[in-house]
Amino acid sequence: MIGISTGSAFALVGIGMVLIHRTSGIVNFAQGSFAVLGGLFMVRLVDDLPSGVAGLVTVVIVAVVGALMGLIAVGIRGRTTALASLIITLGLALVVSSLELLEFGDRPHTYPAVSEHAWNVRGVVIQPQYALVIGVTIAASLLLALALRRTIVGHALVACADSSRAAELVGLNVRTLAMIAFAVSAGLAALGGLLVTPVVPVNYDSDVAIAVNAFAAAAFGGLGSIGFAFVGGLVLGISEQLVVGYVDPQYNLAIALVIMLVLIGWRSRHEVVT
Repeated sequence: MIGISTGSAFALVGIGMVLIHRTSGIVNFAQGSFAVLGGLFMVRLVDDLPSGVAGLVTVVIVAVVGALMGLIAVGIRGRTTALASLIITLGLALVVSSLELLEFGDRPHTYPAVSEHAWNVRGVVIQPQYALVIGVTIAASLLLALALRRTIVGHALVACADSSRAAELVGLNVRTLAMIAFAVSAGLAALGGLLVTPVVPVNYDSDVAIAVNAFAAAAFGGLGSIGFAFVGGLVLGISEQLVVGYVDPQYNLAIALVIMLVLIGWRSRHEVVT
């Protein structure tokens, strides 16, 4: 259950990475920073606000931060190359990490789970927080997929993903759409971060592991499929928990790296062959 819940959090962050890449062609390595910000802001706000309100405020704040990052990453005129944007997101991730260290310190942060009482379902013990993470991830994935297919903004994002030049010719603002994609992506990552923080305490430098796992999950579908990113996150979460339980906890990040490299290599070879 732990593997599925942490994998669901990876999936939320990875889905956001897929959304940005499909819209703007940018691989956003600041994605892990959004999840960390979500966890840290939630820790700060949960003592003063009801949990639901604190979570909503956290997601909105991080979404605004994501939109600003998107503006910087795509450039004022939206003409920044994908490689330059990738480097910009790496730099922004370092800046955010430094600010988090100054504001929150270098110790792990957590807050109480939604309930301390476990459920016993036919002899299987289920922690409510784990079930909440899984349920929210499934709901968010379905809502995002529905929004992309059924809303005007979703159609515009898909059109931009198919051809940014063609989108510009029909009057769509590629820069604005990229900012929307970054905002939604940041909100999803923040949601994953704040939900998993009671299970896995978050620190200012947790973004690296999260970004690697998110990219590996996104790579499961070639950075183009929300559904495959969800499945990839689950595979990663379960695989890492198996490593923690049967091998050594220090190798759990290595599993994500190995899976990511294998997937990238396989897809590259497949594309060359086809």
